[in-house]
Amino acid sequence: MIKRRKKSFSDFESLDKKKRRVKFDFILFFLVIAISSFGVLIIYSATRETLPGGVTDPQYYLKRQAIWLAAGIVICVAVQFINYRKIQRYWWLIFFIGISSLAAVFLFGYEVYGSKSWIDLKFFTIQPSEFSKVFMVISLAAVMSKWKGEKVYRVTFKKVAISSTVALIFVLLVLLEPDYGTALMYFIVYIGLLFLSGANFLYLLSVLGLTAGGFFIALKAGLIKQYQLDRILVFLKPEVSSEGAGYSLYQSRLAIGSGDFLGKGLFLGKQTNLSYVPEHHTDFIFSVIGEELGFLGAVVVLLVLVVIVWRCFYIASNSSDSFAMLLSSGIGFIILSQVVINIGMTIGIMPIIGIPLPFLSSGGSSLVSLFLGIGLVENVYIWKEVRKDYEIAYQELK
Repeated sequence: MIKRRKKSFSDFESLDKKKRRVKFDFILFFLVIAISSFGVLIIYSATRETLPGGVTDPQYYLKRQAIWLAAGIVICVAVQFINYRKIQRYWWLIFFIGISSLAAVFLFGYEVYGSKSWIDLKFFTIQPSEFSKVFMVISLAAVMSKWKGEKVYRVTFKKVAISSTVALIFVLLVLLEPDYGTALMYFIVYIGLLFLSGANFLYLLSVLGLTAGGFFIALKAGLIKQYQLDRILVFLKPEVSSEGAGYSLYQSRLAIGSGDFLGKGLFLGKQTNLSYVPEHHTDFIFSVIGEELGFLGAVVVLLVLVVIVWRCFYIASNSSDSFAMLLSSGIGFIILSQVVINIGMTIGIMPIIGIPLPFLSSGGSSLVSLFLGIGLVENVYIWKEVRKDYEIAYQELK
C-alpha cells in the first residue's frame, strides 16, 4: 500500500507559482503613455516660439517634459513590485512623509506667483503638494477601509473623525502656502472617498457644512485675497472685463473658439504662439489643443482622459478589499477633479484657480505624481489576481 505524502508548504508555493498569472491593465497603461507623449508634443508646440521663462532653447520644455515622462514610467513600473497591502500596513509612514514634505516648503521653499509651493533641489525643483495628494489618498484609504477585528466593513463616526483630521491637516498645510486651487482639489477628493466609503449622509452634510463655515470665516477675516475674489467675480460674470482678472479667460475662450472644428493645425496657433494666452504651456494647455486641433482634437483628448478615469474606477469596483477600492477610486478622483476644474476654467464654467491638466500640462511634479498614482492602481489590479491564486492553491491543499 502506497502511503500518500502530506503536501507541504513548498508544494503550496510551487502550486502557487504554477497557477499565478500576473495580469497588467495594458489599456490603462497604454492610454496614459499615449496622452502623456501627446502632452510632450503639444507643450513643444506651445513653447517653441514663445520660449516662456526666459529660456533660449526652443526644445527646452520638450526635453524637460520627456525626461519627467521617462521618470514617471520608471516609478510606475517600480511600484508594481510592492504589494499594496504592505502600503496599507505602513500608511502612517506615508502620511508622515506627506505632511513633512508640505511643511518643508515653509523652511526651504521659494515663492512662485504668490504661493510658496516649490523646493529647489539644485538639479531640479519639486512641488510637494502634487505628490502629497497621492499620499493623502493612501492615508485616507487606509483609515477608511476595513480595520482589523471588524467582521464587516462599515464606516463609523470614529473613522469619519480620523479621516477628517487626516484630510484637514493636508488641506491646511496647502492653504498656508497659500495654494487654494490645490487645497480645493484635496477637499473634493476627500468628499468623493467619503461618499464611496458608504459614510452616513449626515456625516457628508456635516463635513460640507463645516467647510462652508470655514470659508465664510476666512472671507470675513480677510484671509482670501482680492485677486482671488476677482477670479470668482469673473467666473460669475465673465462679461465684466477682458482685462485684469478677466484677461486670461477672455484670451483662452478666444483661442479655443478660433480653432473651429478641425483647428488651425499643429504649431500654427496664433493666439498661443504669440503669447496672448497666459501660461499656455501649463494651466491653459487645453487652449492650445482647442486652437490647434479644434473641437475634434479637444474631444479626442477628453475621451482619452475619461477612459483613464473609468479604468481607475473599474479596477476599484473589481478590487478584492476596501482599501484597494478606496485607493484606486482616490486616484480616479484626483484625475477627474483636475480634468473638470482645468477644462472648466479654460472655457469659463469654473473659476481660474491654477490646476494643471493631467498628463498634458508642463510640469514634472504633476506628471510624476500622476504616474505614481497610476502605478498604485495597476498594483491593485495585479496583486488582486495574485491573492486569488493564493486562495485557489490553499483550497487545493486542504
